[in-house]
Order: sequence, then C-alpha cells, then structure tokens
Amino acid sequence: MEASLRAEIYLICMIIVGLLVHWSIRSESKSASDQWLIRCYGGFFVTFTANFLFILFNRGILQTPWAKQISYVLKSLFFMFFSMSVIAWCGYAETEIRRGDLVRKKVHLMFIIPSIIPMIPIALNLWNRMLFSIDESLEYKREILYHFLMLYLFACTAYFAVRLFTRSFREFGPNRKKHLQVTASFSLCILLAWLFSFMGESVPVICVCVTVNLLCVYNCTNRQQISMDKLTQVNNRQNLIGFINYKLINHESRLYVLMIDVDYFKPINDTYGHLEGDHALVRVANALKRACNSFKRRPFIARYGGDEFIIVLEGTQEEAEQLCNCIHAIIQESQEEEKSPYELTVSIGVAGYRNGMQSKDLIAAADEELYKVKQTRDKRARNA
Repeated sequence: MEASLRAEIYLICMIIVGLLVHWSIRSESKSASDQWLIRCYGGFFVTFTANFLFILFNRGILQTPWAKQISYVLKSLFFMFFSMSVIAWCGYAETEIRRGDLVRKKVHLMFIIPSIIPMIPIALNLWNRMLFSIDESLEYKREILYHFLMLYLFACTAYFAVRLFTRSFREFGPNRKKHLQVTASFSLCILLAWLFSFMGESVPVICVCVTVNLLCVYNCTNRQQISMDKLTQVNNRQNLIGFINYKLINHESRLYVLMIDVDYFKPINDTYGHLEGDHALVRVANALKRACNSFKRRPFIARYGGDEFIIVLEGTQEEAEQLCNCIHAIIQESQEEEKSPYELTVSIGVAGYRNGMQSKDLIAAADEELYKVKQTRDKRARNA
C-alpha cells in the first residue's frame, strides 16, 4: 500500500478519534467509566498521530536529515501511547464490570503495575533494539519483544473481555447487555492487529479496527446515557416502560415489580433543601444498585419519578422478598455511615405478573401494594 494512502487512513482515524475525545470531554457525565474512556480515546489519538507523522518522515514525504532519529522517537511514542491506551481500556472495562460498587482510587492502584510492564521493553529498546529497529535506509522492522508486548496486551484485554461477556449474561437490560458485549470485542482488535502484523506494514489494520470499535463503544455509551436518569444514574421512566413491555413477551421466570418510595421525602426537601433531597435520592439509588448486584441475574432498576423507583425482577417470590430485605438493610447501613440529621427509609410494594397484564397493570398493582405498606407504616406511627 502506498505511503500516502496509509497516511490518509491514519489521518482519518485521527480525526474520528479526536472528535470522540472532544465530544466525551464536553459530555455532562463525569463518572469513573467516562474518565477511563476519555483516557483511552486520548491515548489512541496520540497513537495514530505518532504513526501518521512516522509515515511522513520515514517514507520521505517530509524530507529532513534527521529522519531516522525522528522516526525512532515517533515509533517509540506510538508503542508507549498504544500500551497506555490499551491499559486505559482495561480500566474502563473494570469500572463497567463492577459498576456501582467501586472505589475510584482502588481502580487506579490496580493498574499501576500493568501500566509499567509494557514500558519496560520500550525503554530497553533504547539499548538493545529488541522491540523494533530502523536501519540507515529507514527500513522499519519489528523485533522479538514486539510479539511479547502484543501478547501481553492481548492477554490483558482478553481477561477483561471474558469478564465483560460473563457479566453481560447477568444483565437484565438489553441495552446494557449489548454495551458490555460490544466493549468486550475490543480484545479482537488487538488480536487482529497482532496477527496482521506478520504481513508487514502494508496493512494498517490496527488503526481501522480500533477506530471502528471505539465508535461502537461511544454509540452504545450514548444510548445508555439517553436512557439514564442524570441524577441517580439508573434507568429513566421511558426506558423502564419499554423494558417491561419487552419482558412481558420474553420473560422466562415469573416477573416481579418492586415499587420503592422514599419515606417522608417532602419534609427532607423542605427542612434541609433540595440539594440534600437530591443527595438522599442518590443514596437510595446506590443502595438499590448494591442490593441488585448480589443477584446472579441483575434486576433492572429505574427511577419512576420524583422519589419513586422501580425494580423489575425475573425470579421467584422468595428472591423478591430477599431483595426487599437487602434494600432495607443496605439503606440502614448507609444511614449509620452517613450520620445524616434525618432518618432515610423506604417503603416497598411488590406485585407479581399475572396472565393478561400490561406494563401499566403491573406497575399499578405494585403501586397498590406500596399504598398498603405505607398505610400500615402510618398506622404504626400513630399508635407508637
């Protein structure tokens, strides 16, 4: 393939990934997953830029007496940022796998050593030229440590890809399931890049495969954000209705809907302000995520409106009761940790699917059960 054509391919990939960086930075979402993804996008932008400039100098498109030295530096930058970008993808994968119960600092510590390992052959190449070499005629050649580096990076991504696929089968929502599976396919890009490298420099597979995969991940991430409630980062009402309608047709076990209402939420808002009210809703949402994470097949969580949440569970009545108890326990634990000036509790109404029910019927049944629970709660409070 002609050098100018390869340079054009890298330039197109640079522009696409550069746009992904720009759009991601401007996004309102600043979660741990988003931060890792921005690092991944940014690293690949530098990677493709380094390879683009390498072609210009190495193939004589840009003439300079220091072409060999510049080519060497650019190729070193390529390997450095390529490795860092792959590790950033692993960080993104980890935050997606353990979503909702992850300490950000802990994730950064996890990837210190994995980030250092690929830097070793890059640094050693300054002396032994065992990663790559460039001779006096500017011919670039991959050496034995290149295959060690690619094997290491593929092993890292394959490990997380397997975990992503495994996690996807535990997800209840189709959008989330697809997102995890698309993200996992990144490992195939590394494998293809390694295999095609045996054909030489003629086929720039790595930039094309990575760019296509990053576009797919960005698209899936956007679809997820559109279907999410911005405050609590659980599914919104519109996505909930669509999901219940889908599950009414495709469920395997019995469907249960849990209608969850924050007790005495208006006094919290009126007494401590709307910011504290928002914080209370986020605490409840986080408690619901933690409770659902303990299930082999993760239930679907959504904010129904105001201080009401809905969980859709496919399972048994015993599991529905277990989930209710777990939610109460986690919120109580959160109350002890936060030491907030108000008591945060929830009431839960549970309804099971019966033949002929539509989504509105199932939600109405759960709401009716919630009303009974709140009546019992208020009666106890009056008698106390």
